[in-house]
Amino acid sequence: MLALFCTVCRTNLHYLSIYAILQAMNPVREIVYPTPGYSFCIQYFDDRRLHFNWHYHEDVELVLINKGEGQIHIGDLVKYYRAPAGFMIGSSLPHGILSIGSLQGWIVQFQEKSIKYPNAPTEFSAIANALSESKKGLSFSQVVVAECLSRMDCLNTSTGLEKWLCLLQVLNTLSLDRDRELCSLLPHNQEVQTDRFEQAITHLFNEIDQTHNLEEMSAKVGMKISTFCKTFKKRYGISFIEYVHSIRINNAKKLLIQTNFYIDDICYESGFHNVSFFNRKFKKITGLTPSAYRKRYREA
Repeated sequence: MLALFCTVCRTNLHYLSIYAILQAMNPVREIVYPTPGYSFCIQYFDDRRLHFNWHYHEDVELVLINKGEGQIHIGDLVKYYRAPAGFMIGSSLPHGILSIGSLQGWIVQFQEKSIKYPNAPTEFSAIANALSESKKGLSFSQVVVAECLSRMDCLNTSTGLEKWLCLLQVLNTLSLDRDRELCSLLPHNQEVQTDRFEQAITHLFNEIDQTHNLEEMSAKVGMKISTFCKTFKKRYGISFIEYVHSIRINNAKKLLIQTNFYIDDICYESGFHNVSFFNRKFKKITGLTPSAYRKRYREA
């Protein structure tokens, strides 16, 4: 917190309180308005630049990029993308899209209840499973995205029920993608976690700027350190230390893009305690130094 105060002073942001700065990092709730005459919203963008907007909404969002590149933030993940790229973002999951230059593609937003509901036909099961996974964000393989992109013109040219059927075809194709990947390790909706292990990891995510170690975390879940490490690796696919570093680096990425804070302060606010180590870890993960990363994406 002291680092934030120093940064505010040095950058002459005297008109913003520390609380206001922290609030600015919170995702903004947005309301999705359907395309007139339809139950979902479809947006086609061509030669358009997307500036980072950290937000969430109740509708599921499908993003398909036909041309261009940039970064997408989904939950606790910050990921570089290059067309063809596709993502499905579940209800209430914070996200933001940033482009380097201009993009061409589609954003489709629809309500989950339109497809996933009690006694839905079994033919919807694959899509329903993908929708469940989208609560942590989904990234699809380029091959499958390219196949879906070839069908997207149907959404622009069709009318009535045919437009909805075109969307279902695209969703079905995506739901059959065996190479799709989860974007976020943690769900960001407000569902109550009943698993003690998940509660401890959620606590870690919410207080990532604090010092956390294996002894502390294993004690929270009542496990030996060795058992905790094995359980963590089995559940999340990476070690506890790798996970801590990854979400701290992702937090640093957001601060680099969204604020004018000094890099030293971003280091400490993200939970690191050594600037040299932070710089090395950041470059190892992103391929860029923090200053080069900021220059690239702030000037995009």
